[in-house]
Amino acid sequence: MTVQRRLVLDALQRARHHTTAEEIARQIRARHPQIDPSTVYRNLEALEELGYVTHTHLDDRVTRWHRADVERHGHLVCRRCGSEQEIPLRTLEPLGRRLRSEQGFRADLAHSAIVGICRECAP
Repeated sequence: MTVQRRLVLDALQRARHHTTAEEIARQIRARHPQIDPSTVYRNLEALEELGYVTHTHLDDRVTRWHRADVERHGHLVCRRCGSEQEIPLRTLEPLGRRLRSEQGFRADLAHSAIVGICRECAP
């Protein structure tokens, strides 16, 4: 585990939600200005290959990262206010089974985002 990888993991641990590589780089560079943003990107990819982090794409198609040791989950994203809510995979499992039986498609629902209107924004 290199120093750079440890810095990336620590930044992800401190993040309240899923975070972008840019946000991680900004947080690390505040204390370690010698760390280049490209180093953060390379280390995120390496850490994902090693199973330490994972990513998802929400409605804005920006890659967001989080530690892989958190419970796997899907996402509900409000298209009005932009709020993001994590939902347990067990809620999405019936959809996964149906996609598999009807379409022959094996969905990775932990990388999924369902976009709609949240309770607070609904009329």
